[in-house]
Amino acid sequence: MSSGYILKYVLEGAPITLEIAAGAWVLGTVLGLVLALARQPGGVLGFGAASVITILRCVPPLVLLYVVFFGLAAEGITIPAVPAAATALGLVEASFTAEYFRAGFLTVQSGQFDAARSLGLSRSSTFRLVVVPQAFIFAIPPLLNSFVALLKLATLASAVGAPEVLYRGQLVYEQSGQITTVVIVIILIYLLVTIPLTRAISVLERKMQRSMR
Repeated sequence: MSSGYILKYVLEGAPITLEIAAGAWVLGTVLGLVLALARQPGGVLGFGAASVITILRCVPPLVLLYVVFFGLAAEGITIPAVPAAATALGLVEASFTAEYFRAGFLTVQSGQFDAARSLGLSRSSTFRLVVVPQAFIFAIPPLLNSFVALLKLATLASAVGAPEVLYRGQLVYEQSGQITTVVIVIILIYLLVTIPLTRAISVLERKMQRSMR
């Protein structure tokens, strides 16, 4: 089996890898923001949100994936491999994204809260119009870095049969026995995807740091 065929076969799993990472990133960002807002002082859901974050951080991502894919199936709720992987990784991501947003909330000066109150804005309107937009800008670099991490974590989806890069690599290895070629191909695919993303994120971080001075 030629190296070109192996590359082509494994590369066909790249869109699935991107789909899993993107789905997990969107879910993690949205849910993380909700958890961060719930944890704000004075929030009635603070303890519950903190408990959810702690649990999600303590459970290994692969175990959570098994719960979503196999556990729910045992209860009659069947989720396909790709959505299950995106959901499980998104839940894990939310536990970290919540802290990115909380850190962003802390960058908002207290005077802006006073100004919002003087304008007659409610607490919810203050967060929606004043705090969250600024916190989101602060959270952009770590959020982008988390997407790169999710691209690598997406390999866990192979454990439930999602046809991403690693899973297709395992299949072609079983057919060809060329483990070295398969591993090199998988590594090259990830390098070609993650290195440009990482460099672009670094450039963006430097520009944002200069603009904030």
